[in-house]
Parts: sequence; C-alpha cells; structure tokens
Amino acid sequence: MSLNLLLRINSVSCLLFGLVMLLKTDAVNLLIGTEKTMLMHSIGIILVCNGVLLLVASLRKQIQAHEVMFFVLGDYGWTILTVALISAESVIIDPVGIRVTFVIALFTAMMGALQFKHYKILKGSI
Repeated sequence: MSLNLLLRINSVSCLLFGLVMLLKTDAVNLLIGTEKTMLMHSIGIILVCNGVLLLVASLRKQIQAHEVMFFVLGDYGWTILTVALISAESVIIDPVGIRVTFVIALFTAMMGALQFKHYKILKGSI
C-alpha cells in the first residue's frame, strides 16, 4: 500500500471519529459509559486537526520522513492513551465501549506500524 493511500485512510478515520466526538458527543458518552463532554470535544478537535494534517501530507508527491514520524507517534500515542483510559476504569467503563475503543486502538496501532514501515524506507533503513 502506498504511503499516500495509507495517510488518506488514516485521515478519513481521524476526521470521522473526530466529527462523531464533536457532533454526537452524547452518543459517545453513552457508549463509553461516562459523561466526559469536554474531554470528547477536546479529543474531537485534535482528531479533526490531525485528519486535516494527514490529508494535506497525503496530497504531496514527496512526503518528508519527519512528517511520517509525527503521524506514527500520534497513532502510537493514541493507542497507549486508549489502553490507559480503559485501565483507569474512570473514563471508558461500559463493556461495549471498552470493546469498541480497543478495536479502534488496534486499528490505530496497525496504521502506526504501516506508516513506520514507510518511515524506515524514507530514511533508508530498509
């Protein structure tokens, strides 16, 4: 899979999840089992901004290695944060919400790993 396509897929997921967190906050709160409206709005804004950055980067013919590493770190950070929020048992507490957020975290980790493979190619490590 090309890096440009990978970044676009990641962009779409960030934009969709970000918009859901911003526009359907009550549904997200119901899914995770708590009322964390400000947190959901903050995360939604971050995801939308990241999605726009991913889209802009994906439209370039020559993507810089440091840009890819930025997205890799964001994906791995998201995954770690999700596991921490599940483990804390204070933000994501509903069993269905735990499963859904864990699946999203796995997808995000996979995106990070695929992007990291491209990062190593850009740096000449492969």
